[in-house]
Amino acid sequence: MNCIWITTDSFRQDHVHCYRPEGTLDDTGRSIPVQTPGMDRLAREGVTFTHMRAEALPTIPCRRGIFTGRRVFPWKDEPRRKGVHPDFPGWRPLPEEDVTVAEHLSAQGYVTSIVADAYHIWKPAMNLHRGFDGFHWVRGQEFDRWRTQPLPDGYIGQFVKPGIGRTAHRDRVLTQFLRNHVGVEREGDMPVARTFQYAIEWLEANRAHENFFLYIDTFSPHEPWLPPQEYLSLYDDPAYDGPRLIYANMYGRADLSDAEHQHVRARYAAMCTMVDRWIGRLLEAVDRLDLRERTLIVLMSDHGKIIGEFGHYGMPQQDTGTALNAVPCFIRHPTGENAGRPFTGWFYNIDLTATVMSLLGVAPKQDITGRDVWPAVSSGADEFRDHLVTAYGNMVSVWQDDWLYLLDTNTGKAALYNLTEDVHRKHDVADRHPSVRDELAKKADAAMRA
Repeated sequence: MNCIWITTDSFRQDHVHCYRPEGTLDDTGRSIPVQTPGMDRLAREGVTFTHMRAEALPTIPCRRGIFTGRRVFPWKDEPRRKGVHPDFPGWRPLPEEDVTVAEHLSAQGYVTSIVADAYHIWKPAMNLHRGFDGFHWVRGQEFDRWRTQPLPDGYIGQFVKPGIGRTAHRDRVLTQFLRNHVGVEREGDMPVARTFQYAIEWLEANRAHENFFLYIDTFSPHEPWLPPQEYLSLYDDPAYDGPRLIYANMYGRADLSDAEHQHVRARYAAMCTMVDRWIGRLLEAVDRLDLRERTLIVLMSDHGKIIGEFGHYGMPQQDTGTALNAVPCFIRHPTGENAGRPFTGWFYNIDLTATVMSLLGVAPKQDITGRDVWPAVSSGADEFRDHLVTAYGNMVSVWQDDWLYLLDTNTGKAALYNLTEDVHRKHDVADRHPSVRDELAKKADAAMRA
C-alpha cells in the first residue's frame, strides 16, 4: 500500500466546510462559510477526526512528532544549534538516536520523498528530510531567505496601515515575503501551487513503484496572506478600499477598524480555499493515475490561527484553545474502510503516525510512543485516549471531555474552561470547579515529570 501524507500549516478546523457548514466560529465578526470541496470529499470518502491535537507546538515540534511517532513534550534540555531559529522549546533538529518514518519505511522497501514549501524544515542545521530518498524544496514562503533584491520605493506601503507602530522583526518578515513574491501574479507561481504541482508530477513519474510514501508539507495558509483575487472576492467586502493587510501580526485588534479586521479575516479564508483547491487537484491526480485503490491518504494541520480573538493576530501561546488548536484531520483508506465516519475521540498527532505505520502493514517501528487509533475507529467507538496533555512553549494544556486546563509554567498561573459552554474561552471557571481543576492539574504535572 502506498501513502500520501499532507500536512498544512495554520489551518483552523472551523474554516473547513464539512466541520462547520454553518460558518466559522469567530466571535469578532460575522460567521464566514468557507468553501473547501477538497476536504469535504475526504470527509465523504474517509474518516473525519474532530479531536486530534499536536502534542507539541508550533511548527517544528509538531513535525518532529509526526516524523518519528515519538513525544517531543516534556521539553528536554537540548543545546541550541547555530542556524536554528526561533530559539523555542522543542524547536531543534531531529535527535540522532530517533528513527524517522522515512528511514523506517525505506528499510521496508518503500520509495520515500518529501515535497515541501514549509521552509523551517530546510533551514541550516535542520535535518527533517533525513531518510527520504528524494526531497524537493519549494521556495518563497514567509521569511524564507530566498530572494535578496531591494523592493521598489514605496512598495511596502500598500500592505501596511499608516500611523501604527511596527516592530523591526515584523517589518523584516513582511519585507522578505514581499521580495519572495515580487512578480508573482499567477496562482500557479505561488508556493502552495508549486508544491502540489510538483507532488502531482512526482506521482506521475513514480506511480509504477510497488510501494511509495510521499510526504507533502505546505506552509499555507500561514500568514502573510496574499491570495489571488479570485479567492479573495469570495469573502471580502467589495466596497473595502483600505490597505492590503496581508500580515495582521503587525497589529493588535484594537489597531484595526471593523472593516480592516473583516478584510483580514477574508484574506485568511481565501487562503484556506486556495489550499483546499490544490488538495482537490491532488486527489483528482490520484484518481487519474489509477492510484486510489492502493494509496492511503492522510491529511492534517499542525495548528490553527488567531484572527482577532483575545485582541491578537498570529498564534500567541497564551491563546491556546479551539481557534489555535482544533485542526482538520482525515484518513482515507484505499478500500473505503470506515468511509464517511466521524471520530470524536481524543488523540495525538503521534497517534496518527502510529496508525499509518499499522495500516501500511510494515514491520513495527520499535521506538514509537504513539498508538494506533484505527481499531477504535473500526469498532464504532468514539473514545480513544482519556485525555491529552499538550504544550506550546511555556503553556501546558490538558484536554478532557469538555474541559481545557491551562498552566503557564513560567508564572504558575492556571485556568480552567468549559469549551462546550464557552467555546471562545472567555470565562475561567477554576474556582467554580476546583475538583476538576485539581484533577487536570495532576495530569499536567504527571506529563511534565514523565
